[in-house]
Amino acid sequence: MYKHVFTLICIILCFTMPVYCLEETTTTTTQTYQWIVVGAGCSGATLARKLLDYFPNDKVLLLERGIDNLDPVFTDETCSPEPHIFNTTRPVTCTYPAIIAPRRSVSPALGSHIFTSIPQPQLKNRTISFGAGNCTGGGTSINGMVAFRALREEFEEISATPGLEEFNYHAFLPYYKKIEDNENNNPKVFWDRNGNSGRVSVTNHKVGTLFNEKAFLKASIANGVYPSDINSLQLGGLSKAQATITSNGRRASSAINYLDSTARNSYRFTLKNTCRVRRILFNSAGTQATGVEYQTGNQIFTAFATKEIIISAGTVETPRILKSSGIGPSGELQALGIPVIRDMPVVGTNYFEKPLTLANFRLTIPDNPKMNTSIVLSNSTFRQWKYYGTGPLTGWNNPWAVHGGSSDLDAEFHEQGPFPDTTGYNFTNWMRLICWNAHTKSRGSIKLNTTDIYGNPIIDVALLRDPSDADKLIECNYKFRKIL
Repeated sequence: MYKHVFTLICIILCFTMPVYCLEETTTTTTQTYQWIVVGAGCSGATLARKLLDYFPNDKVLLLERGIDNLDPVFTDETCSPEPHIFNTTRPVTCTYPAIIAPRRSVSPALGSHIFTSIPQPQLKNRTISFGAGNCTGGGTSINGMVAFRALREEFEEISATPGLEEFNYHAFLPYYKKIEDNENNNPKVFWDRNGNSGRVSVTNHKVGTLFNEKAFLKASIANGVYPSDINSLQLGGLSKAQATITSNGRRASSAINYLDSTARNSYRFTLKNTCRVRRILFNSAGTQATGVEYQTGNQIFTAFATKEIIISAGTVETPRILKSSGIGPSGELQALGIPVIRDMPVVGTNYFEKPLTLANFRLTIPDNPKMNTSIVLSNSTFRQWKYYGTGPLTGWNNPWAVHGGSSDLDAEFHEQGPFPDTTGYNFTNWMRLICWNAHTKSRGSIKLNTTDIYGNPIIDVALLRDPSDADKLIECNYKFRKIL
């Protein structure tokens, strides 16, 4: 799938013993699910839909911790531009792309959940807060929608490992093409590497630019950064990023792409929101997974399945669920009094984030009246997006992406107008340089909360713990700021 700010982990637990599902009622009515999918984010929503399509006689239960982004609070009729910019109590996952939840990492809001790390010694004991998708669609409902594939170099690195030779770029390319409906699908121009019949819309930036792109490209070339296509076979270079936005200017989240009316209206599909899974249930011998225990409000329910349980609850919640179920490092589990179902020391390890830096630069150009904040955030502009799928709300801040090839120096250039940032300050006619380390060496962990094993886990992000990670960011800023 395309890269986003977070990483999803899927664990499939197979078993064969048929059991029944006790619904959350006070009666003894039971139902049978063949499949249970935990987490309705990018992976979970996709998997649930695929199960419905490939197994026409099976019932699928999809459990999501957060709200459904097709709830009335997220509909076009109840969304208007200005409240979502300035009011942090409003939802952030409405479908117009201009609103990309910029505050998702600093304050709670509908559609996102804020995790906080333990104090980081290498950062003078600062804690790090970060947001994760907490609604159907997960991160695809709140992220920046930049359409990045995993890079060819990354596939080459994986496929060089003995036994993983089949995990190469050319083996995965047909699947990239299959899932997308890419605006750039002319095989004579794009070498038959983009798809045009998938569910995921991938389109080009359509909102007017604020700066001279020819001058920008000339400056890039002068500094050794040459035009490229980040989703091609080329290694490194500068390219204008595409986005997962529909042709009529709607956010193309996995909730919209895969959990459409066909899925939602099927009697074989059940979506339950605001349900946090506490643990996986096993048979008395501890050899077969049989169901899950989940909590809604102050009530605890159980659900069972006859084929498989798929845990796709995200980078933080997946190891938390596994460990609280007895799957993880035996020492940690025994210390908390959790019966060990399977000793797996790797669960909760190798956690990492991709650190980034932000630098804002004022553009020495006159204000573009068409991109003025008061115009962009007006009711007329909102109606233009809603009824005609046109105008500045159909896109966002014209991102350019740089992949540094083997140097691991990756960056993005974003126009910062005409939308205010989280403080309400208007960055019209500014350019933002974002440098990030795509191959960080620092590794952290996720451990269970010792006072509440079902609560938010103890997260050690280990950000910049390896000194080379900070060195890469410094080098990135030094190199790419010269372009501006």
